[in-house]
Amino acid sequence: MAEKSGHYLDRMFHPESIAIVGASATNPESGWIGQLRDFGYKGKIYPINPNATEILGLKAYPSVRDIPDTVEYAIFNIPARFTLQAMADCVAKGVKFVHVYTAGFSEIGTPEAKQLEAQLVEIARQGGIRMLGPNCMGIYCPESGMTFNPDFSKEKGHVAFVSQSGAESMRLVFLAQDVGISFSKVISYGNAIDLDAPDFLEYLADDKDTKIIACYIEGIHDGPRFLAAIKQCLTKKPVLVLKAGLTESGAGAAASHTASLAGSKSVWEAFFRQTGALAAYTMDEVADIVQGLLRMKEPRGRRVAVVGRGGGIGVIAADICERAGLKVPPFAKETRQKLTAIIPEAGAGVRNPVETTRGLGGAADFYQRGLPIVDEDPETDIILVHMAIDVYGGHTPNLAQITTAAAASLCEKAGSLKKPLAVALFPGGHPDTVLAVTAAREKLTKAGIPVYAGVESASRSINKLVNYYEFIRNRS
Repeated sequence: MAEKSGHYLDRMFHPESIAIVGASATNPESGWIGQLRDFGYKGKIYPINPNATEILGLKAYPSVRDIPDTVEYAIFNIPARFTLQAMADCVAKGVKFVHVYTAGFSEIGTPEAKQLEAQLVEIARQGGIRMLGPNCMGIYCPESGMTFNPDFSKEKGHVAFVSQSGAESMRLVFLAQDVGISFSKVISYGNAIDLDAPDFLEYLADDKDTKIIACYIEGIHDGPRFLAAIKQCLTKKPVLVLKAGLTESGAGAAASHTASLAGSKSVWEAFFRQTGALAAYTMDEVADIVQGLLRMKEPRGRRVAVVGRGGGIGVIAADICERAGLKVPPFAKETRQKLTAIIPEAGAGVRNPVETTRGLGGAADFYQRGLPIVDEDPETDIILVHMAIDVYGGHTPNLAQITTAAAASLCEKAGSLKKPLAVALFPGGHPDTVLAVTAAREKLTKAGIPVYAGVESASRSINKLVNYYEFIRNRS
């Protein structure tokens, strides 16, 4: 677990020893110790529990001071009233980083809780300790075996997530895992009374393992520093920001959640315009945009070719794309002529949107013969395929098998396309449809194709990607 870049936060993500202050002796397998060991953490773990002598085969100590060896990182899993003494023990021991998992500080709003938080950070600062939290889940780093959820993937990826919310951290990880996206690092930092979003952004800007940065922000303590950190990152890699608390109700909720000041909507709108950071408004949208950044070729424009079965579905898809800020222009005359030659059905549209031939089996054939024609069309820049599996519902025998075959055909052709490709899979409600969609999504994501839960989410994400790449090109 050697340092990789020389940045001081490297040791936070790759500590060689961790003390668990408040280690559970009654249910240790599901506590921090069992969680870290099962996830693959290879460093030394020191349980701290004055009422135990051994936990999961590890010698337990009354306090951090009693550990005979060096301790780099400590996790506080104790009531808030005990954290001052625990922090003083860590100072005496020379601990570098402390993650205060514990809640019950300024976020609850009482004078006593605010005073306790101020005392805690003062002890840490005087002792040279950098603190994560309080009121946060902590760090997920697959490379070092650190996690705050045992069900997270152990696979190392290239996306980093900096989040003020622990629940949203977990939600994004699971949303991303569903479409085959892994993470380099995830940080849930809570009240941020010491380490804050700019600290992690400055670190991630130069982190070679991270290619995309996403953030969930409720409030900012140092606006100019945050802005500078975002700009620093954006010179090297894309940054997404989900800014919560922009409505009156949301601002009040943010204050009670992490004691943050939300900031005005107009200020944040100006922030997005000026920096080029991608704005997201839901965690699903964060996952959607990340998919596009990782898996779509850079679009050269916003003209979309819409491909899929169903004339009405295609018309609605075109409307949705236009409302999202994209264009759905008619194909060139030569393109329409070539498509007409391979689509024998009367009434099938070839103008854009283009209809694939009848049924999912026909769609598989169109992907092989029709997509190359669409790919050569000079009037469009992006291909959006909609697979309306919910049209068939549970009425088609072997629906999952047929759908997977169609997806396989699309995957086979996707690699040879010059234009960016995205797929909209309508989820449906029938159990057979859900199974079919799941099977198709797995096939497509393994092939590196971005998959969205409908044309709405696909078009929103594509439009934001187009805007981002236009901003980058105009900046250079």
